[in-house]
Amino acid sequence: MSPKQSPIALKNHRNKLDSIELFSGIGSGVLDDIFALMKEVSFKKNTQVITQGDNSRSLFIIIKGRLKVFANDEDGSQTIFTFLGEGDFFGELSLLDSAPRSASVTTVDDTTLLTLTHQNFNAVLEKNPEICHPLFAALTARIRQMDDTICNLTSRDIYGRLVQVLYKEAQQRADGKLMTQRLTHQDLAEMIGSSREMVSRILKDLRTGDYISIDQKQITINKLLPNQW
Repeated sequence: MSPKQSPIALKNHRNKLDSIELFSGIGSGVLDDIFALMKEVSFKKNTQVITQGDNSRSLFIIIKGRLKVFANDEDGSQTIFTFLGEGDFFGELSLLDSAPRSASVTTVDDTTLLTLTHQNFNAVLEKNPEICHPLFAALTARIRQMDDTICNLTSRDIYGRLVQVLYKEAQQRADGKLMTQRLTHQDLAEMIGSSREMVSRILKDLRTGDYISIDQKQITINKLLPNQW
């Protein structure tokens, strides 16, 4: 860790590990050992952290910031899988195998991460093989979640996929309404496999019906979205 960090900052970073799904069920002592092997790294907005196809092998935990996870096909078309924020993690599969990265990850805002290399993870694992069980449980849960998302996206029409993404990306505000982080129409189009023009038309109709409002690219869901468009 950086020697410039204050004891309070270090403690806050360590405490974040307790709430990370990947480390659920792992004892505090082992988490201390894992944290001691982690390094803090910072990236400016619009910096690529992981590149699809490369062979880097590190886990990343988000301390601050927002990132986009996406992949490009052979034609150069981009598909956005998700956006990640504070407390989320990515790159976890590289701790278990040496396959190339399946997606790219780019910062949307200035971002601070904790990173754990494959070598350091193995060092902890050799001393504490029992941590395999909670780690595998967390990874299995994430894979099931991904399967459910893929199933829902492939079985719905464009409007249904857009509604699902809006609810998935939204968080509850103090007034009880749901609001997303900043999302452009192009972001949404790449998340649901549609054109930006189609997304814009749907959002315009939802705004006309006062189902949603949009301010500085953040979408607020004012009332239950209709089942069909």
